[in-house]
Amino acid sequence: MSGLLGVPERKVSTVDTVRVCAPDGAQREVDGVTGARYRSSDGVYDMHPADAAAFRKIGAFTPNLAGASTRGGYRCGRCGFGSWFVTCGRCGGPCSKES
Repeated sequence: MSGLLGVPERKVSTVDTVRVCAPDGAQREVDGVTGARYRSSDGVYDMHPADAAAFRKIGAFTPNLAGASTRGGYRCGRCGFGSWFVTCGRCGGPCSKES
C-alpha cells in the first residue's frame, strides 16, 4: 500500500519500550530474547518489555529517573550554597560535608 505521492507507508510499532541500564557500563551490545539486537554507547538501552525483564534477571537495573544525585557534596556554612568542593564557589567560605 502506498501513501502520499506513492511513497510506501511505514508501519510503526505500538509496543512501549523500557529503559534499562547494563550491569557493566562498558557493554555496548545486547541480544534480546525476542531476537532484537540493542546497541548503546553509554550502557543505557530502550528495550522491548520482554527483553528488559530477561536482562534484569541477569543483573541489569532501572536507571535513576531523577537524573541527579540527592546526597553527598558539601554545604557552605556562610551562604548555604551547595557545592561539590570544600570551598564555596559563591562566597569562598568553608563548606561542610552533607550526609
